[in-house]
Amino acid sequence: MESTITTTTDPADLRDAMVDRFIESGHLRTPAIIDAFRQVERHRFIPDAAVEAAYVDDVVPIKHDEDGEMISCISAPSIVATQLEQLGAQPGHKILEAGAATGYNAALLGRLVAPGGHVWTVDVDTDLVSTAGEHLAAHGASNVTAVLADGAAGLPEHGPFDRIQFTVGAGDVPLPVLEQLAPGGRLVIPMRIRGSISRSFAFERDGETWKTVSCEMATFVPLRKGVCDDVYTRVPMAGPGNVRLETFSEQLVDREAMRTILDQPQAKTYSGVKFRQRDPWEWVYLWLACVLPNGLSRMPGRRPGFAPHFAWGSMAAVDGDSLAYLTVREGDDAEGRFWEIGVIGHGPQAASLAEQVVAAIQEWDRDYGNDAPAPGFRMATDAHRDLLKAADARFVIDKPNSRLVIDWP
Repeated sequence: MESTITTTTDPADLRDAMVDRFIESGHLRTPAIIDAFRQVERHRFIPDAAVEAAYVDDVVPIKHDEDGEMISCISAPSIVATQLEQLGAQPGHKILEAGAATGYNAALLGRLVAPGGHVWTVDVDTDLVSTAGEHLAAHGASNVTAVLADGAAGLPEHGPFDRIQFTVGAGDVPLPVLEQLAPGGRLVIPMRIRGSISRSFAFERDGETWKTVSCEMATFVPLRKGVCDDVYTRVPMAGPGNVRLETFSEQLVDREAMRTILDQPQAKTYSGVKFRQRDPWEWVYLWLACVLPNGLSRMPGRRPGFAPHFAWGSMAAVDGDSLAYLTVREGDDAEGRFWEIGVIGHGPQAASLAEQVVAAIQEWDRDYGNDAPAPGFRMATDAHRDLLKAADARFVIDKPNSRLVIDWP
């Protein structure tokens, strides 16, 4: 008997199907969060998008800057679920959310802290705050308040907060919000690590320093218009296609050289390191971001001759006037299908930079690899950074406000 596939555009059915997928994938685990996902009608928070778009696992842009770059969106629902699981909001909690966007995440939070709790969600654009407020009112979220404010500065007049959640990316820990956490409170914040590598950290105080109770790979639109802006520069490549390099303020980049870098002869080398179906890339990315002199950058887009390791683009290392990006070649062995990691260099130091990246990949595979336990993370603010040490100085990440230490097992 042949099976049939039934399609539907009923929002309730689409929402239930989405929740079921996330339960199966492990993104949703907590009964209260699962119930909130089933009850909050995500499509109502993006009325200009198709209903179906609300229940696929992708971002939906809601605002762009003058160059057409997305500066606000409703996050992919799997990322929303991941952060809410990290946050651990409970009934009665007072919560500050930085990044109101459409108000969807705040509506979920409002359900999680009821009865007795309250959520303040802030954004830096009047139109976003106004729209989020309208969506929340229509949803009946009477315990959520949308406020025009800089999330990195917090809302001290309403603190202390049991939980503080950032749904925008940061290059460093905004110190004012740490002071607004209640004893035993938790901060969830996506923070970059030397370039484009970003992870969502759940920090709790551990004496004079901070420990992570959860850390997940996640990328968010960066903070802007405030005291902890995450300054982000896009370098479009000249020539055909739409490839660009994404850089941040702590990286030293010859942006003029980068514009024509792909027009220069290439040097290609392979690592011998094999990835297989479902092997995660997050740990080799993190390793490279730490050990390479200038971190690791995203390089999305397509053009003839560009051979990235994913369809969306690649990750790249930049050193002065040269660049090297990740590529793969497919093969089969006794264990089955694999993708061997390679590196393609461009620029005056193309060969040496490509070899440097390959050596770092080989070191990671030899000393760590995807079969090892995940690394741990510790954080200290500037006043206490000397309390945190690491056996390998490459895994001590110093930022203006904080020190982050990565403990590889």
